[in-house]
Amino acid sequence: MSDAPVLRRFRDVVAAGGYIGAGDPDAVAAFGEHGAMAAQSATTGPLGGSVDGAIAFKEALLPRWFWRCGHGSQEPGWAHLNRVHPDHCDRLDEANGKASTPAKALVLAVLNAALAMAEAGQCA
Repeated sequence: MSDAPVLRRFRDVVAAGGYIGAGDPDAVAAFGEHGAMAAQSATTGPLGGSVDGAIAFKEALLPRWFWRCGHGSQEPGWAHLNRVHPDHCDRLDEANGKASTPAKALVLAVLNAALAMAEAGQCA
């Protein structure tokens, strides 16, 4: 898992509508080659990103975490993650994301969870 400043930078880039490039050396160092490629797939493309790419990114960083994402009239993209059953969560066991697409929202939720754990000194 990467350190908090790097995670925060990528989170802020995606939240501002940007993308994570698979060729970015910081992305490869932070997420591994597979994770960086999945992040690029999830944050770029004609439809604003691939949900399959976002799921692959989640699995690269937070395997076995539960997830859901979608879109609605109030939020163009939303996502929610849980490490364990939703009834048994504390602050570090769940994370949310809101973005222009469900794929970017899931990437944001993953980055928010990873950032919270990095700041608390924990790992996935």
